[in-house]
Amino acid sequence: MKAIVLDKLGRSDVLQVKNVPKPDITTSNEILVNLKFSGINFAEILARRGLYKWVPSKRGFILGMEGAGIVEEVGGDVTNFNKGDSVIVARGFGCHAEYISIDKKYVFPTLPQYTLQQNAAFSGSFLTAYIALVQMARVRVGETILVQAAAGALGTATVILAKALGLKVAGTASSSEKIDFLHKIGVDLGINYSNQRFQDIILEWTNFKGIDVVLESVGGEIFQNSLLCLSPMGRLVFVGLSSVRFNKFNPLTWWSTYKLIPRVNLLNMLGKSQGILTFHIGRLLDTSYTELRGIFEDLVDFVSQHQITPYIGRIFPLKKIAEAHQFIESRQSIGKVVLEI
Repeated sequence: MKAIVLDKLGRSDVLQVKNVPKPDITTSNEILVNLKFSGINFAEILARRGLYKWVPSKRGFILGMEGAGIVEEVGGDVTNFNKGDSVIVARGFGCHAEYISIDKKYVFPTLPQYTLQQNAAFSGSFLTAYIALVQMARVRVGETILVQAAAGALGTATVILAKALGLKVAGTASSSEKIDFLHKIGVDLGINYSNQRFQDIILEWTNFKGIDVVLESVGGEIFQNSLLCLSPMGRLVFVGLSSVRFNKFNPLTWWSTYKLIPRVNLLNMLGKSQGILTFHIGRLLDTSYTELRGIFEDLVDFVSQHQITPYIGRIFPLKKIAEAHQFIESRQSIGKVVLEI
């Protein structure tokens, strides 16, 4: 079968399609899925650079955190799926391939109103955004939220869900094209961070009260300035570090990466009655499987009720995986980028 195997670290050109053996079911709890589409997440770019730890420690593994396809075979103890079912696979790796054999706990039913492409784009971004908003920040109707990198896959999902939850939404992006897109999907205030100081604009927008919630996935100066935007009892949910450009073989990158790691003064935050929340959806899959499946079911009900669909900005064929990574890293992408297997 064809797959994207990460056997060495580096730039996007290390990624190539390889022929590897088709997997077999090895336990009674496993499901063999013929994947048709796979979503690309920034975590896979970090994994390619050697910076993402929720992947196998030894190289030679297949990239891809999420995908959608058709069940080809089920183990003897699998009762909730059958051959021919359409499914979503959510895992830390293995989905940039024609087939995956995987434990049933990482397999979810597709949303019937979505195409397979949309199902492949759904779990990573939308489940992360939903947990951030509902489980972590505990948002309430009428609150304000600032979504950093709002035109990306996670940002777009967060904006769409936040509007459906009744929030007033501000979002940052790096170009006027992306700002126009954000207004089309419901953002109340778009901020071009390449030529505007978002912290000043947010404070003015909120009549100097500050923002109730921030969804932050960048790190560094963006993180520190996001804290300046928070209102009393405001909550910042930190879910990633997309600004990192660390290369362990290049000492010149060590100090700049160290400076990007978020740091907080808890006593200062105590005085302002503010909070920082953080979570890792991949590790929740391993440690809180039952709870996470329940949240996924709540999310499915919510997006069905509000007729919400993922926004796919671009679909690349599997053989152009390097070009897809370059496209995301260049910050040209809007919404989710998907691979056609």
